[in-house]
Amino acid sequence: MDESSIRSNEPRNSYQVDISNAQSHLDVDEPLIRRVVSATLHHEGIESATISIAVVDNREIHRLNVQYLNHDYATDVLSFLLNSYGNEQTSDLERSQDEKRFIDGEVVVSAEMANQRCAEFLWSPQDELVLYLVHGLLHLCGHDDLTSHEKETMQQHERQILEILGIEIPKDKDCEITQSDSVTGADF
Repeated sequence: MDESSIRSNEPRNSYQVDISNAQSHLDVDEPLIRRVVSATLHHEGIESATISIAVVDNREIHRLNVQYLNHDYATDVLSFLLNSYGNEQTSDLERSQDEKRFIDGEVVVSAEMANQRCAEFLWSPQDELVLYLVHGLLHLCGHDDLTSHEKETMQQHERQILEILGIEIPKDKDCEITQSDSVTGADF
């Protein structure tokens, strides 16, 4: 799926995406990252967003995890919701066409961890990184994965978005991100 097909299907969407690469473990494919953001936000009914993506190494994500969540370990993805409006709990059928959904947030992903973990699931480091991005973006869109039902729902959305992006999920991969963390603006 290319960015133009996303735009033609939903011309009202406006996404500003800033990408920062502060690591040397994986080449960063900025057009792919932008497609991932567009596909995920479009799938979730987000009409407008300002998203910052930071691709970092394990040391930096560990530092951020300690600083903001007091978790003393490296993780694969952190998400920080800075601002949002619109009813995230309203289904697409219930949402008024006039109601707009907006989010402002940041997703931090560890390319080093993607490089380390991809072999477990027999797919590329880039695909592992895309999964981290989708997972973090879903947190920004209002999803959580604290209960088994929430986790199932989130994994279903991850599978759908990866399919839209043309990424085949390995049979042994259940799309579960075991160490992800999410923060809202009020938390930091």
